[in-house]
Amino acid sequence: MAPGAHLLISWLSTVEFLKERRERTLVTIAGLAPDIDGLGLVVDKLTDNTELYFKYHHYLGHNLLAAIILSCLTSLFAKQQRMATGLLTFVIVHLHILGDLIGSKGPDGYQWPIYYFYPWNTDIGLTWSGQWELNAWQNQVIMALLLTLCFLYTSKKRITVLEVFSTQLQNEAFKMYDKYVKNKSNKDILP
Repeated sequence: MAPGAHLLISWLSTVEFLKERRERTLVTIAGLAPDIDGLGLVVDKLTDNTELYFKYHHYLGHNLLAAIILSCLTSLFAKQQRMATGLLTFVIVHLHILGDLIGSKGPDGYQWPIYYFYPWNTDIGLTWSGQWELNAWQNQVIMALLLTLCFLYTSKKRITVLEVFSTQLQNEAFKMYDKYVKNKSNKDILP
């Protein structure tokens, strides 16, 4: 799945369970963290003689050890609900892995194997024969559903996924939204 989908899935998974922005942000970032091994692509583009992306993508961050480490780190950095933050992180990292397993096939048909037992075992690469391409309609439908759920939480709880990046950014978005709603209701009243 695309990083945007991982972001929304991770954040949406926190809003009902974690009370504070800090903990929601930690879990959301942890839900994106497995793709840190994708930064090898940047190095590959800058240097013509490496293949870090193809050697390490779905190895370093997409495994049981990474899920355990990320869970411990988020529990450590959480100020409240430490146990819930760690457990939710463990689940979210596995949702990330599952999302990549079912919907991350390349346009050339290549399936990225998930080396779930890395570094203990590099021989077992998990794939699924029904895996759809990254830009397939299934991923687009999932993204549309995630955006709809984000909108519902925005209106219900008055928080957005923008809180992960900045409370100021979130507040500015609400100011713009409130101004839009006010202007729209004033136009509806006028003859």
